[in-house]
Amino acid sequence: MGDDIDVGDAMVADEERLSSGLAVLVTARGLDELQDRYFEWVARHVPSFAFGVYLFDPRTGETRASEVRGLSRFYVHRYERFGRAVDPVLRGAVAARRAFDDSLVAPADQWRQAPIVRELFRHYDMAHVMCAPLVSGGEIVGTVNFARNGGEPAFDQGDRRRATVAAMMFQAAVAATDLVTAIDAERAAWWGALEASGQAIVVTDLERAERHANRPARALLDAADDAWSVLDAAIDGGEATRRLTVRPAGSGAPTEVSVTSAPLPERPSVIVSILAAESSAPGLPPALRRLLTGREAAIAELVAAGRRDQEIAARLHISPNTVKHHLKSIYAKLDVHSRVELAGLFLR
Repeated sequence: MGDDIDVGDAMVADEERLSSGLAVLVTARGLDELQDRYFEWVARHVPSFAFGVYLFDPRTGETRASEVRGLSRFYVHRYERFGRAVDPVLRGAVAARRAFDDSLVAPADQWRQAPIVRELFRHYDMAHVMCAPLVSGGEIVGTVNFARNGGEPAFDQGDRRRATVAAMMFQAAVAATDLVTAIDAERAAWWGALEASGQAIVVTDLERAERHANRPARALLDAADDAWSVLDAAIDGGEATRRLTVRPAGSGAPTEVSVTSAPLPERPSVIVSILAAESSAPGLPPALRRLLTGREAAIAELVAAGRRDQEIAARLHISPNTVKHHLKSIYAKLDVHSRVELAGLFLR
């Protein structure tokens, strides 16, 4: 009975000691950093001269990532090509779904005669090897591996227990890292799509205290005094749509900005705002406006606002030659002969 209590106490102590490293692992940013932290951490708990981690693609079974410390890259390639398929320790760990070492395969003298030992392990002084599986959703998604040389003690029950817990900690950290990576990729895709949009869009994340304005929104808001604080007021006001007046720095007519804001249904702390600006300058008389197509009217308004052909082309995503073609049609329909005369129609 006393031995059982001692073993139980040892298990609790091991789990507490190993679990304390979970925070170190799950805060890693990316798999490379996670592996570096893992090797430094596990060496203090399961001393060995060599360590390895393997991650499998659960769909194909192929290795998606691997890292070995203490052994050469040539060994890694030899193991992948000649050893993995016949490794009895790996097979034992996968079958038992817990840490497994050579002492559970065969007695020491018989183990030394095993083909994988004679043809691979002994050349690297790998007298003792141990493997613990990484399990996720009932599937084996990888392993953590350990090797000791002839001058080190064989792995025992305590080592297997600690390796099993270490594998659980590493798998939890891999899952956290994969989630962070997926979130970062999704966020980057969102930002890329917003930046490519011609519509002025601002995304405000209240929980993270972050805001992203795409290029058209930045151009609009940066050109006006106090526009960012006005945008905050529109969001805080709780109105779905609000019209704001922003005054450009220096001289210039005020600009009316329509801000339509709404929280994301699945995440209310994220508010998406659509901005649309309209000049408060006089417009083309309705009778003349009806003579033009929608594209011609847009070009006429930009000409009246002082925009050059290149600027109009960039704004409307057309070529400068197309702008010139539309201007000829506008001049003919409105019976004007210059940009000045066209702008004058807006002042009537």
